[in-house]
Amino acid sequence: MIGKSTASIMLASKLLYPCISTDDIGNILQTVSDISPMKGQNYLDYYAYSEKQQLIDDIIEYHRQHIPAIYSLIDIHSTWSTPLVMEGWALYPEQMAKIRNDNVFSVWLIADDGLLKKRLNMNKEFYQNAKEPEKVIENYLYRSEWHNQNLVEQCKARNYNHIIVKEETTTEQVVDTIWGMLNRAP
Repeated sequence: MIGKSTASIMLASKLLYPCISTDDIGNILQTVSDISPMKGQNYLDYYAYSEKQQLIDDIIEYHRQHIPAIYSLIDIHSTWSTPLVMEGWALYPEQMAKIRNDNVFSVWLIADDGLLKKRLNMNKEFYQNAKEPEKVIENYLYRSEWHNQNLVEQCKARNYNHIIVKEETTTEQVVDTIWGMLNRAP
């Protein structure tokens, strides 16, 4: 809920590159294997009634199952004459560190806690039909905040590019910042 997709589409448009989401990769993987941590459960019940540690374990496993497809897609596109913008929350610095390709440039967008809470509260459709909306919000924020802290730690450990997106940060500012990083890249 921080604008990864919107920023990626804007950046890809500015660069005249195609844009692919890891969400799309996950949807394709779902056609051949049930990798969803929800296992057919309503997402509202999943967030309301899952233990917090289970939410974290599930997302680690779900993202782990994306990795072979992500690596394959990066390998394929790194040999093409047209680069690619790939976005999604299934991309982790520790995974990207294993890619030995000078044509890969990575930036992580990380929402500060205030932005996550604001966007979730604004997106009432996400939880409006929940039996326990407060529990859905609490657990979703817990998992999201854990995920963001994990990204920050991994980025700092590897000195990787990352942008902390705050409530007042616009998508245009994010794209401009990434554009500047790209232009300074070796």
